[in-house]
Amino acid sequence: MVAFVSSRTGDVLPLEFSVAGTLRHIVLPSRVRVNNSDTMADLARLGFGLAQAPRYRFAEDLASGTLVEVLADHPPSPTPLSALYPQNRQLALRLRVFLDWISGIFAEAKL
Repeated sequence: MVAFVSSRTGDVLPLEFSVAGTLRHIVLPSRVRVNNSDTMADLARLGFGLAQAPRYRFAEDLASGTLVEVLADHPPSPTPLSALYPQNRQLALRLRVFLDWISGIFAEAKL
């Protein structure tokens, strides 16, 4: 496992799997620990171990066969994505355009 260390707690983040409708969190022994997602991705590509990240992070690697998905039948829970902006102001056109654009990107990718 390429362990990802939380910058907030200093602990290794567990891998998350859905088993029979129940989420399970597992910390596996790791060869290396990182606190940077780019480093984690590079080490996974180099064969240092399993890594878990949002699908879009490894979409090209999966499509090209550089990386192989394991336990596809046991996915983690979806990661929510939120956009925060002041409610008491009129929404700027550029923000509305951005929100529509990013929503479209995620909807098309079915992430």
